[in-house]
Amino acid sequence: MLSKKLLLALFLSQAVWAQAPDPVTSEQAEIQELKRRLAELEARVSARAATTAAPAPVVAQDNLVPTPAPAIPASVAADTTGFRIKSNDGNFSLKIGADLQTDLRTFTGAGVAGTTDQILLRRVRPTFSGTVYKDVDYFFRPDFGQGSTIIYDAYIQFNYFPNAQLRVGKFKPPVGLERLQSDDDTSFIERGLPTLLVPSRDIGFQLGGDLLGRRVSYQAGVFNGVPDNSLSDSAPSSHHDYSGRIFLTPFVRDDNRFLKGLGAGIGASGGSVDGIALPAYKTVGQNTFLSFASGVTSAGHRTRLAPQTYYYVGPFGLLAEYTLAEEGLQKTNIRHDIAFRAWQVEASYILTGEGKSFLSPTPKHIFDPLHNSWGALELAIRTGDFSAEKALFNYGFASTATSPRTDREWVGGLNWYLNRLVRISFDYGHSAFGGGAPGVLNKLPEQVILVRFQLNFI
Repeated sequence: MLSKKLLLALFLSQAVWAQAPDPVTSEQAEIQELKRRLAELEARVSARAATTAAPAPVVAQDNLVPTPAPAIPASVAADTTGFRIKSNDGNFSLKIGADLQTDLRTFTGAGVAGTTDQILLRRVRPTFSGTVYKDVDYFFRPDFGQGSTIIYDAYIQFNYFPNAQLRVGKFKPPVGLERLQSDDDTSFIERGLPTLLVPSRDIGFQLGGDLLGRRVSYQAGVFNGVPDNSLSDSAPSSHHDYSGRIFLTPFVRDDNRFLKGLGAGIGASGGSVDGIALPAYKTVGQNTFLSFASGVTSAGHRTRLAPQTYYYVGPFGLLAEYTLAEEGLQKTNIRHDIAFRAWQVEASYILTGEGKSFLSPTPKHIFDPLHNSWGALELAIRTGDFSAEKALFNYGFASTATSPRTDREWVGGLNWYLNRLVRISFDYGHSAFGGGAPGVLNKLPEQVILVRFQLNFI
């Protein structure tokens, strides 16, 4: 009986034990559940991050260009040289300037036939210049003055080799001294007579630079060819014009102030004039004094020779040049080379003591009357002569009834520099003519008063 009760007790205890939970198994289940929930949470976080994260960077391959680094902001500045935008590394720049001139022309006395008093916009020239990739400069300047639109300058210049700079485009050929001077830096409102015989602008290639510490300057180029004192955007023929210039400033690096400002050189050009338009030779008042006869054309060869010099010391300046141009002309079956000659000497003195140079002076004190400051004052005087050889009339290329053979001019001027950018000029010009037929109207001298208001920053 006892054994039966013992067996029944053992059986019941096993049943109860089988129904009780295993503590080890329960803990493992809880751990597994936590792991599952953590995995779900991580999956949700990863999915949300994938929808907002930036795209993964692309690994550059050997044959692909890597993405450039972010650009550094450029700098912007404005001063007396214009408005400038420049990259911080100096490799890229843009400068915006302007050249504005309003002129008054008033003729006095009997004067030359056809002269007209007028107020005109002589030059309206916005200027764009700068640098790309450090070694390449560019320059672009159109002109909207006098009711026309003309591209005066448009070129690029490679400066990788400082002593051999290559310029390509439309610019001033290297011949005349005063022609190479900027319109804003000349001592007079209108240029002198030698400039009538050299090109204004031409399209071509030029190699130039400075040698021996800027003691020697040289330029040599090939161009389309243009009429005297003119410009063009097309080639008149398949021939070319070749120009060159060498200019010496041997004392520019010396301490001797009496010789530092001395310079001398010579410019020259040569080429065909076939198909080139006839030039117009004008007075200081911008009236044509020598015109060609009907049926005359340019033909054959043209040679120019232009010795030149300047001297600056303190407030004093002196500039002199001579130009000889021998040009081929033709009328019907007559063809002949005609020589034209011109020279000028000009002197100037800055009364307020600023230094004179090939460039405009910078006033010591800008115009500010309330503080007893009036800018800079300069006096200038010029004389010159233009002549054509008698064969011009002997061969019927021009007529003494309408054109004189010579023009002798005297010009006096006063320049008032209010500051580095603003200038007011007053000139009086007297042109006396000779070699024409007795009694013709253009034998009377031209007397003109010129006034200019100028703003320029280039």
